[in-house]
Amino acid sequence: MTHQSTVLILQGGGALGAYQAGVYQELHEHHTPIEWVIGTSIGAINGALIAGNPPEKRLMQLRAFWDSLAPNATHRASFWPSFTPWLDVNSTINTVETMINGVDGFFKPRPGAALNINTKVPLNQIGFYDTSPLKATLEKYVDFDYLNKGDVRLSVCAVDLDDGQSAVFDSSKQVILPEHIMASGALPPGFPPVEIDGRAYWDGGVYSNSPLEIFLEEGNNKDALCFMIDLWDPTETRPGSIAEAMARYKNIQYASRSKEQLLAYQKIHDLQRAIRALSEQLPDAKRKDKNLKPLIAMGCEHTINVVNLIMKALPDDHYFKDVDFSASTIQTRWASGVHDCKRALRHKSWLQPMPPHAGLIIHELPQE
Repeated sequence: MTHQSTVLILQGGGALGAYQAGVYQELHEHHTPIEWVIGTSIGAINGALIAGNPPEKRLMQLRAFWDSLAPNATHRASFWPSFTPWLDVNSTINTVETMINGVDGFFKPRPGAALNINTKVPLNQIGFYDTSPLKATLEKYVDFDYLNKGDVRLSVCAVDLDDGQSAVFDSSKQVILPEHIMASGALPPGFPPVEIDGRAYWDGGVYSNSPLEIFLEEGNNKDALCFMIDLWDPTETRPGSIAEAMARYKNIQYASRSKEQLLAYQKIHDLQRAIRALSEQLPDAKRKDKNLKPLIAMGCEHTINVVNLIMKALPDDHYFKDVDFSASTIQTRWASGVHDCKRALRHKSWLQPMPPHAGLIIHELPQE
């Protein structure tokens, strides 16, 4: 697989995205070249930070962005215990502060929005928060001129609010601007839609939070190694309380059936490899038959290896864990990404000989 392309696929998940940054750090330090990044929501932001900086600056800018999101602890909210009485107080104080005060350089509360949800407002105000600060932050940490030169291809996923269909903004096909990244992360009802060229867009997670299909449906013409970094684990333990049930529900919802997608695409790609293998056993005359040519063309001789890393829950995770931008939690999730990626790179199962019919191989990290 000396001519394989290396692809990074990043789910959405707000503050959980620090795990993806940790995975990238280990890939970077392991000198793993990334040719294409596909992301949704926070995955789109992480992808822009990677694709929008030269290799020697990527990790520094990624770290600087995440460090900038830590909440300012000087303004403690005096009424937070009554605000969320059903949550574990000790683990959620920073989260509730974020919900009340927003995140500097990312989003800020829209005064009175929660009290006037039926009031007609402009499109960019249809959300509880104002995300306009994110534009300046992206411009600070992402070199969009560099991004659009195409050294690393970037695809970010959104959903078209006008027709309800998935939308993909791709640096190989168009100029990517901060608004495209913001559109991919415009999760309702917290964040308002982002308008681009007369169309309105919401977070790609509204349609599908796992952008694997963007890569697999393109029809790559060479072997590929794909690191698929998921932030929501659908296989965690059965809940024991209403709060745990709410958190569990959210995990299953935003995991977006990525396991089922992988298995479905595995069957398709294995069949394509089988078609190619069978066609090679045909005599030359049969392979030139005009009736068989379209069938033979459906075959493929390439192999895709998908290394699927799934972030495991922390002991005190809760329903609002994706808005917990506290420095300690971000650091823990980042370190977890580094740790899991180290284990995957040690294993290197994708370098083992594969059966001839294997079109897509799934490599999952065993639980510790």
